[in-house]
Amino acid sequence: MTPAPGAGDRTAGSTSPGTPAPAPGTPAPAPGTGDPERFRQVFGDWTPQAVVFDCDGLLLDTESVWQLAQDAVVAAHGAQLRPEDDTALHGSTIEDAATILADRSNSSSEALLADLHVAFDRELGGGIRLLPGAREIVEAAGARVPLGCASNSWLESLQDKLRLGGLREHFAVLEASDTVEHPKPAPDMYARAARALGVQPDQALALEDSGTGASAARDAGLRLIAVPAPGHPAPEADLVLGSLTDPDLAAWIATW
Repeated sequence: MTPAPGAGDRTAGSTSPGTPAPAPGTPAPAPGTGDPERFRQVFGDWTPQAVVFDCDGLLLDTESVWQLAQDAVVAAHGAQLRPEDDTALHGSTIEDAATILADRSNSSSEALLADLHVAFDRELGGGIRLLPGAREIVEAAGARVPLGCASNSWLESLQDKLRLGGLREHFAVLEASDTVEHPKPAPDMYARAARALGVQPDQALALEDSGTGASAARDAGLRLIAVPAPGHPAPEADLVLGSLTDPDLAAWIATW
């Protein structure tokens, strides 16, 4: 898939190609004021015709659930993780995680994959927590444009997580690691979600927390807002936010 023009040039908080930059010396609106002008400086007059959300670590606190499952499997198999594995595991598919853990232990990837499924389902049974601002932003965006969710989870798990989090009804389209040939960081999932929502990728907005997902969205041609998880670096995006509770985001959505 060929990225949208200029997609590879986007940087965190930058103005997008074709968007007039603020006049020299003009102060940028301060975050948290509920002023959509901050977003207009980045996106100009462009507004999305559809929105595709990531799930894990953006809408739902499944990262902590996953960490508990992963830690249990690592301990059971005596895997010795390396510092660089944290980045590789963040946002990966469960199959890729099993491969990484197999490389760090004497167990097969098949055995690790089976145990990861069991451990994750067990931890998920304890409940799931919405991340701050998730419900409000999903409801606000869904009142204006159709929504999709793109996750490196397998589809059944994605459906279960959204249902447990009370968000499933808001999404017209779900794409997962087993609905496309190539999951994130490949662009397939985001491109397919946008088209299933009835728009071209460059008419859609993606929201992501991980570098893996951000690469997928950018390469598919979607505009991108990144909301990185605490402790993780901010991926390249049109705009980077600290949280979905940012009132400027809600104010911008209200103008669509």
